Amino acid sequence: MRHILIILIYFLCLPYLSYSKDFEKCSNDENSYEIDKCLKNLKSQLMNENITIKIYSINKELYKNRNIFISICGYNIHNYKYTDRNGQLIINFKSKYITECNAQINIDLISEYGFCSEGQYATAKWNSLELNNFTYFSCNRLK
Repeated sequence: MRHILIILIYFLCLPYLSYSKDFEKCSNDENSYEIDKCLKNLKSQLMNENITIKIYSINKELYKNRNIFISICGYNIHNYKYTDRNGQLIINFKSKYITECNAQINIDLISEYGFCSEGQYATAKWNSLELNNFTYFSCNRLK
């Protein structure tokens, strides 16, 4: 009886232990004031949270076990990040990073050199309006 009770408690607690936050996406159908208000609310929800983004290279393969350089709303993170073996990048939205953002959080990702012609880097973008779980590198130059 004791083992059955332990198993029952385990299954009742399992959904809470594997809980991951799902953030509500802002709608593009609203007026600019409502979108701005929604993005500011989302920004406060994302403060000090981790998000995971799956990264794909220019040939649509996972960008696995590689360096990535990141800029959040113009704030360059000096330490490079590293994608895992599943091509995922974990970003912590520390308050010092996203205080530079007005409402929408924009992330510029830069690959290692050598992915584009003449050995240049590839770039990708992510933003809180689209709130995608993935992004693709392309050979467009940074501005």
